[in-house]
Amino acid sequence: MPSIQSPLGALPARFRRERLLIVGCGDVGMRVAKLMKGRARLLALTSSADKVALLRGRGITPLQGNLDRPQTLARLAGIATRVVHLAPPR
Repeated sequence: MPSIQSPLGALPARFRRERLLIVGCGDVGMRVAKLMKGRARLLALTSSADKVALLRGRGITPLQGNLDRPQTLARLAGIATRVVHLAPPR
């Protein structure tokens, strides 16, 4: 029986799987995704429309956006249980 003491325990089973958001899914981000495949639902933020098909092909849910835009930040809030931030500063 799930526990409400765990952050995921109070949720229905379909929502209890860890969700990992990779911000900056370049070479290192893709390596992280490969290591985490099957252990968490993978999401990746990309600013490139060209990268969407590549991410989907690797089993990663692409989220198109830009960290410099408040709308992107608002949309990402709470979307994942874990975040790996690999995007370089601008």
